[in-house]
Amino acid sequence: MKNISNLDIKRHGLGLTKELSSLALLGLYKKASSKVKLEMLALIEVLKHTEKTYQEVIALIYKLERVPNSMSLISKLSKLQLDAKVLAATERMAMAPKQTSKSSPKTIQPPLSALSFFEKYKIPIVSIATILVIGIFIATINPKSSNIPKKVTKRETIIYLIPKRGQKFVSTRINNLLTTFLLDTGASTTIVSKAYINTHIRSGFINRSTHFLRKGNYIIANGETVFAEVWQFPSITIGPKTIYNVEVAAMRGVDDSGFLLGMSTINKLGKPTIDLANNKIIIKN
Repeated sequence: MKNISNLDIKRHGLGLTKELSSLALLGLYKKASSKVKLEMLALIEVLKHTEKTYQEVIALIYKLERVPNSMSLISKLSKLQLDAKVLAATERMAMAPKQTSKSSPKTIQPPLSALSFFEKYKIPIVSIATILVIGIFIATINPKSSNIPKKVTKRETIIYLIPKRGQKFVSTRINNLLTTFLLDTGASTTIVSKAYINTHIRSGFINRSTHFLRKGNYIIANGETVFAEVWQFPSITIGPKTIYNVEVAAMRGVDDSGFLLGMSTINKLGKPTIDLANNKIIIKN
């Protein structure tokens, strides 16, 4: 069973699923209120360190909002949110019943705008924005508690192996194509066939001018030297993890059953521990 973290719950609640492209995420951001935009921004700031799509969407958001960085954007959104609250309060006051008492009515001061509120009480907007981001970040990591935990427990990501005929296989998704590799902890390089490379060239996922790296000779398990072309896949999804810029060696004579997942690819997952007895790869997050 897949472990579901509080971060997963938060991103699901905001609609920030892994399947969305950067343009789709930008459209979701445009439709959100200032409050929701602040929550989305805080979550995107966390996710951009591990997911390339969120690196792209944060740049698109800066361009859309015409701001240079996240602090400027938070200040802008915080002001818009406060202005909206002030406007709502003003409208409620206008709709309230008028005072009928004979005594002189008290003078009601008009509500401060967001900017004049900060100026009157000499509160730096950046400080308020920083507090908002910290609060949203804490709620994202542990939404059921308002207290910061004294000790942060390390989380683990599990990738399950498929045992077959005494060997361990790994299921992957490359360019939306399900591909199974034999896990080979003794191999440094991931190996695929030339035909498999051609499939991805025809789909437009890779091309020779951008993703072909070099030619080389490799010594395989039986001691034979084999010629190969080394390519770079933009991304490979293994279990719940997606890794980027992965080198693979394409060899002639390799069929689908001969695809090998080498340690250079496994190590890109983070800090992996391979538990062959329990058929899983454990990654410390």
